[in-house]
Amino acid sequence: MSAFRLVVSGLVAFFFYAAWAWYANSLLVDDPQVLFKAALVQGGYSGAMTFLFTAMLELFFKKFGANSFCLAFITPRWSSHTEQNPCATKATFVEALKKFAKKTHKEVAGKFLVPLPAMLIQAILVFAINIAFQTPNLILTVLPSIFFSGVYGYFYSLSISKKVNP
Repeated sequence: MSAFRLVVSGLVAFFFYAAWAWYANSLLVDDPQVLFKAALVQGGYSGAMTFLFTAMLELFFKKFGANSFCLAFITPRWSSHTEQNPCATKATFVEALKKFAKKTHKEVAGKFLVPLPAMLIQAILVFAINIAFQTPNLILTVLPSIFFSGVYGYFYSLSISKKVNP
């Protein structure tokens, strides 16, 4: 991960989303102070989030990227029962999942799961920050950020995958 690339990406994100927020909110408001605040909030958030989002992608790639997951086994874990005192419900559920997995043979490559946690965190944060700062045109301001974060996340994950598994 190149520090220069991260700095450039952060600056590009800052200026792009600041300009977008200014435009999106100028459709509803004429006050330059409100427009500047919306641009600064969205631009600052997007620039900083570019760094964090990329770091999260790297982390989640290390965790999920090289693996494949059976769709039937992407379920919550139970930890309240011990091996000496097994849970009959859990055992039945696990058996049902094993039968389902044998019949379907459906797997998801880990590289497709990599961006999902980072995208969820990013979406929650961008909405929360813009709500806290009372951005007038909230949806139009944040939707491009969420969309392009997803696109970036998948391209980044796939490019890491190609470097690791050429």
